[in-house]
Amino acid sequence: MISSILLSAFVSLPQSVPLQGAECSAPCSYSGKARELRVATPRITDSEIDVDGVLDESAWEGAARLTDFSQYQPVEGAPASQITEVLVFLTDEDLFFGILAHDSQPDQIRASLAERDNVAASDDFVRVVLDTFNDQRRAYAFTVNPLGIQQDGLWLEGGSGGGRADPVDDNQDFVWESRGQITSRGYQVEVRIPLKSLRFPDLEVQDWGLQVVRSIKRDGYSESWAPITAESSNRLSQSGTLQGLEGLDAGLFLELNPVVTAARSGVYDSETASLSHDDPDVEFGLNATYGITSNLTLDATYNPDFSQVEADAGQVTVNERFAIFLPEKRPFFLEGTELFDLPARIVYTRSIVDPIVGAKITGKVGALSLGYLGAVDKELSVDDEAVVNLLRVQTDLGASSTLGIVYTDRTRDSDTYNRVVGTDARLVLGQRYALTLMSAASRTGLGIGAEADDGLFLRAAIRRMGLNFMYNVDFQSISPAFEAQSGFLNREDDASLNGQIRYRWYGATEDRLERLSPYLNFQGHWDHDDFWAGRGVKEWETGLGVGIGFRGNWGLVFNATVSGFEFGPTDYEGLFVADPIGSFEPFRPDQGLFKGLFAANGRLRLDNWDKVRGTIRIAWRETPVFQRSVGVPVEVAQSWMIDANYLVFLTQSLQGEIGVRRSTLNRQPGGERHSSATIPRARLQYQFSPALFLRTIFEYDSEGREDLRDPVTGQTLSLCEDECVLQVGSKGHEFYGEVLLSLEPSPGTVFFLGYSRQMDDRSAFSFSRFTPLEDGLFLKGSYRFRF
Repeated sequence: MISSILLSAFVSLPQSVPLQGAECSAPCSYSGKARELRVATPRITDSEIDVDGVLDESAWEGAARLTDFSQYQPVEGAPASQITEVLVFLTDEDLFFGILAHDSQPDQIRASLAERDNVAASDDFVRVVLDTFNDQRRAYAFTVNPLGIQQDGLWLEGGSGGGRADPVDDNQDFVWESRGQITSRGYQVEVRIPLKSLRFPDLEVQDWGLQVVRSIKRDGYSESWAPITAESSNRLSQSGTLQGLEGLDAGLFLELNPVVTAARSGVYDSETASLSHDDPDVEFGLNATYGITSNLTLDATYNPDFSQVEADAGQVTVNERFAIFLPEKRPFFLEGTELFDLPARIVYTRSIVDPIVGAKITGKVGALSLGYLGAVDKELSVDDEAVVNLLRVQTDLGASSTLGIVYTDRTRDSDTYNRVVGTDARLVLGQRYALTLMSAASRTGLGIGAEADDGLFLRAAIRRMGLNFMYNVDFQSISPAFEAQSGFLNREDDASLNGQIRYRWYGATEDRLERLSPYLNFQGHWDHDDFWAGRGVKEWETGLGVGIGFRGNWGLVFNATVSGFEFGPTDYEGLFVADPIGSFEPFRPDQGLFKGLFAANGRLRLDNWDKVRGTIRIAWRETPVFQRSVGVPVEVAQSWMIDANYLVFLTQSLQGEIGVRRSTLNRQPGGERHSSATIPRARLQYQFSPALFLRTIFEYDSEGREDLRDPVTGQTLSLCEDECVLQVGSKGHEFYGEVLLSLEPSPGTVFFLGYSRQMDDRSAFSFSRFTPLEDGLFLKGSYRFRF
């Protein structure tokens, strides 16, 4: 009967009406605004909960209630714009949350029927953060939109979120249930999190950190149960706690995940002027996970399937000097590998390209966190195999600090290897400051008879957080011989210093101007040995900018920079230019060309429209034209760039994404075109149910570069090693299409059927004569057995 009262209160009565007759420990209600943050967790036995988004079971009568949320963005400490209640109780096997999110404009609630892990950027949501080790360093993040669509991951303190955004890695997937519905007064969601899906200490009695945040997208407002302030460098330290959790037992935790994949691919055959298809390739793989204890997990895999569900979006590379970082998306590497999230990318699991077998052990024992990953990787470029071992140990220091060591080893044979050992620390000093330190040494064996190379890496960074004033400064040094083959460092032989100073001013609650944030950026790069010898800077840039946030969740960012480059003669070794009689002379451009280069760019963010949301960025700059393999500036060009990306919500189930990247470089003086790139991309997806969708992707990549030339003589440059090769331009106009049918009722239990095709267009956007380059038909099925 009381459950009926609770439901009717949500639908038709003021939210301040308390739960009548609830049997939880007093007090039943915990006001976040009043800092009643220590929750006596009710434990209910013999509960039968149907997770359907309706809180009508009798078990909810005994739930503790979290109330009185407060805003932390954009106006810190302001009263919550909407009323939110969260109910919580524990059973022998599960942790339950009931979310009652009132809304004075229920017709403005943003909720889409979308695939998993794709709602937090565009929909209203409530996020439950569980710090099961109560160590204020990492936590589980369970996010639901108003329909109960899930997005989950790990909250990592010190991650990319900084002081305002939530530092959540959404790549990890856990097994849990949620359902929601929109009502005339807001929305409500029911959540069940099995204890099997969580890692926690092996203790008889324990406390867990607890935070709940709510995002209201049409306004851009973020509200939390436990008050949040940007004055602290650690967000998890501001959480409340679930108190007195006794006798937690996840029971036997064993998962088996067999995977079957089948693919048939084709490549263009010039003799037949058509695609030539191989026989279908069918493979079987197996993933297994075993909970050694409640806080230590063993993962193993045989012939893992590392296919990606969606192709990486195209990048403009016509004047790119460095390798482009692509995030990890492959399931085996994602689970439990947050330990390898280091201050620098000494570990980058996408460097393990095609593993045959792999194993992981991850967990936490007391203050000690442990992680090991081993794999045998096929090295396709040399038709060989490499053994990869990654080891990470980290210990907690004090309330929020950490100290760790890392070891990586990639060995092809006894004389060909790369090994790195490093140590790092994140020290939280007082409330505002965080100091990050890291050092690493590498040894690289170059083969039989060759002497191994030794290198050194150093990094130090400090960040000051604050509501108004903040800054960060970062120094990094990479010696010439340092190499991390299991990592991703896009520069070598480099020392750098960069940072930002920012001030934020906030308007009052009803002001049109909500936030004004001017800032100063600076960065400099030296050759490693030049820096330590006190010689001059090689690259530098400094700039001023401002961010403006307006009521209604839209904003502008504008900045202007001045940069310069100074490269020496040795940097150009190997580059030559032909003289009038046909002999080659070393190419040495006037470095005065590359100093005092001006740039300006702006970005407009529109999240206040209901059906169309996104950003557009426009940039103009004077920039060097770089020789890609050597990485040195050759001549100067004026660059225009536009990058626009918009989500279009046609219906609750039908969504589209439209984007375009356009870049042009015109030589100076004269304005002759050096290069251009245009990459439009369109994505359309229909969601039949939370588990089933059909998606199509179309992308056209048109890029062209002219010859690299001496800006004085106009002669084409040559790169000379064993022989001289003219640095001639290139053109390409490729069209890519993909269609995918996906059924994923839960993580690990999936069925994919997809087809992709890549074609070459005769000229840019002519669409007149396509030549097929390759295609592929892909089928995948897997089932997650959980014991």
